[in-house]
Amino acid sequence: MKKLYEGNIKRNFFSFALPLIITILFSQAYNIINTIMAGHLIGDDAISAIGSTAPLISFISSLCWGYGTGISIYVAILFGREDYKRMANVIKVNMSTVSLLVIFLSAFCILFYNNIFDFLNIEPSMRKDAFAYYSIYIAGLVFLNINWCGVYISNALGLTKLPLIASVITNILNISINYILIKIFDMGVGATAIATIFSAFCVSIFYVVMMIKTFNELKVRNSKIYFNFTELKFSFSFAFPSMLQQSVMYLSSALVSPLTNLCGASAIAGYTIGMRIYDVNAGVYQNSNKTISSFIAQCVGAGKQSIIKKGIKTGLFQTIMFLLIFLIPTVFLSDPISRLFLDSKEGLHYSVIFMKCCMPFVFFNVINNLIHAIFRSAGAGQYLVISTLIYAVSRCAYSYLLFDKYEMYGIYAAMVLSWITEAIFGLVIYYSGKWKSPEYKAFEKIKDN
Repeated sequence: MKKLYEGNIKRNFFSFALPLIITILFSQAYNIINTIMAGHLIGDDAISAIGSTAPLISFISSLCWGYGTGISIYVAILFGREDYKRMANVIKVNMSTVSLLVIFLSAFCILFYNNIFDFLNIEPSMRKDAFAYYSIYIAGLVFLNINWCGVYISNALGLTKLPLIASVITNILNISINYILIKIFDMGVGATAIATIFSAFCVSIFYVVMMIKTFNELKVRNSKIYFNFTELKFSFSFAFPSMLQQSVMYLSSALVSPLTNLCGASAIAGYTIGMRIYDVNAGVYQNSNKTISSFIAQCVGAGKQSIIKKGIKTGLFQTIMFLLIFLIPTVFLSDPISRLFLDSKEGLHYSVIFMKCCMPFVFFNVINNLIHAIFRSAGAGQYLVISTLIYAVSRCAYSYLLFDKYEMYGIYAAMVLSWITEAIFGLVIYYSGKWKSPEYKAFEKIKDN
């Protein structure tokens, strides 16, 4: 376990972020390899079937991501405060509660899938394959949720090597099972979801074992779990803004899906690949910025306010350096990268256009993500939600305004314009200082212990 405010901050940031970035690269690697296998072993229609429900699946998953991210801030504060007994209870109660809610949500999404597919404008020819992937993935969402909780809690405690180990296990299992089920047993697109869920189940066991080991080291393993309403309410005050922020962001993608699904299978396939590569780049800067979230939260818990600004500057520089390593090849090698996945010229065209024309603007989203990390850690949940709401509303508005004339190109332009719109708002709020609560301002004035 590591406290980021102790010792050399630059070295701490690098050693904290590097395993996270390698982890996300492993995670994205198996997504990419699975997509390549689906495209070449099953066909472009398989990619279209996966892509047609991907925004909705991401929206549903975002509820878990947001909840876990918010709770990790609370865990990091308690860790910095060395209140380990309370920290252990927060972890146990929230993991149990959210897992139970996920089971009910998954059942609802499977029971009403026809209505959901109608809303998404999924073509009848794609529905069988789309449901084969969607139903299996959603049914196993509870195991994925345990994985995500494990990642966020590990980050809060500075245990970033755990997600890296878990990612290696996931990759080996996922890719192997996926290849066997598709190539040998010819199970089709559903095999991709089966491989994902089975590997998630195995890694869930790994995280539970590691959490027990961590509690042993902190001498809180045998502490009784208590469901205190006040404690749950306080936990939810951290989790809700992040959960709402994440869900709003991915809801915009789900609301745009009815438009993208009208563009045809080739365009959907190209868009899906473009988003896969975007996810790699986004994963790099998002995971690098998690260093800032954990750093600020630990500083708040430990009363180390004077080094927060230094940490933010260090984190921003580090994030840009990491991102450039992946962004430059994305833009300049967009054609050969796209050919790894797709065979059709039209699908290739849409993928290349996204990488060349949209990805250079991702720096605006780097700013957005950095500001999110600051707002989240400083308890400025209202501005976190407002900022993301501006992104979501502007993306939907730009998409529906531009779609009739430009179709998929309009969807691409809307995404870029929404990044810029949110960045302008976020920078204005950040430099105005309005996001600082009275408690945070008082915290800044206190001298270090």
